[in-house]
Amino acid sequence: MRISFSATNPCHVFPIAREIDRAGALGCYYSGYPGWKLRPPNGMTTRTHSLRTNIVYALLRLPAQLKPSSRSLFLWQDRGFDAWVGRSLQTCDFVHGMPGQCLATFRAAKRLNIRTVLNHATGPAREWVRIMEPEYLRVGLELEDSCVYDAAYFSREAEEYALADFHCVASSVVRGQLIEIGIAAERVWQIPCGADPDIFHPGDSKPSGESFRIIFAGQVGLRKGVRTILEALEMSIRDDEQIDFFGALLDEARPDLSSYTGKVPLRFHGPVAQQQLASQFRMGSVLVLPSLEEGFGLVVPQALNCGLPVIVSDRVGAKDLIRHRENGSIIPVNDPLALRRELDYWAEHPARFREQWSWEAPARILLALSEKALK
Repeated sequence: MRISFSATNPCHVFPIAREIDRAGALGCYYSGYPGWKLRPPNGMTTRTHSLRTNIVYALLRLPAQLKPSSRSLFLWQDRGFDAWVGRSLQTCDFVHGMPGQCLATFRAAKRLNIRTVLNHATGPAREWVRIMEPEYLRVGLELEDSCVYDAAYFSREAEEYALADFHCVASSVVRGQLIEIGIAAERVWQIPCGADPDIFHPGDSKPSGESFRIIFAGQVGLRKGVRTILEALEMSIRDDEQIDFFGALLDEARPDLSSYTGKVPLRFHGPVAQQQLASQFRMGSVLVLPSLEEGFGLVVPQALNCGLPVIVSDRVGAKDLIRHRENGSIIPVNDPLALRRELDYWAEHPARFREQWSWEAPARILLALSEKALK
């Protein structure tokens, strides 16, 4: 059996492809990332087509008045990559592609009699829009200016869905969304994401006993529930509380940040390397991820591997890994009071534990489901 994968950026697809390669079942990993940055293991079959990706990220560094819209750039990147994979696709049993970047790939797969798997990092695009549109309107922004989802995207996505033999999701949240729109349950494979235990592990670092240190990791934007975090912080009566944000600060979050009146210090560090993030997890008190929409949330297994409790909203797919008030908490979405209660709980019940969510188990699940589909 040979399983191939296609992804513009590595996200959750590359780690599981690497494990499939270790199991001797990888066909090819098609990447829009340059090989020097992807750094695949020796012997792993990869093909890269990164010219457009390199151009996109170079243009994104230009001053705002000179920079093309990120929406048009990412569409140009994904569609050019997809067209290249469609021309380059080699024989295998399955090919995984991501929504919005696999139409040409799946068309080629059908000609070659290759089974197609639509691999979802998030839920269906229309569900994303339904959830996020009111939030963008709340801060005076037009949703179409902030994402790639429009009529042309939905039309393309519908054809990708029609060409997909199976759907691969990381959580019960996305599985439920797909079944709700009519995808047969037996065609939806649920395979959780993992984390690299060589990077994300308990280590020797100890959390500081001087303060209750909240960690946020990810883009600081509307989708991640920043308003919920800020409102929960404004309720704090603690003198030892602080929060550290690791990730890009998006302009869309500035209206909420500018209206923040809490006494808890907000510290912004920007994007950091995974090794540095793991170190921060080991020294933190709790990770918060109260997202409005989150197909999984890779930072959850990463934090759990470091022994850090995690508070997530019930819209975060990685809630599947959380045992309430054992290794974290699950709260209702858009509920700052519930978040405040759980922050206080973990401040009063500090905890460290040893868990390992690696990519080996997800790869075994994928292999078993693929073998079953071949019969």
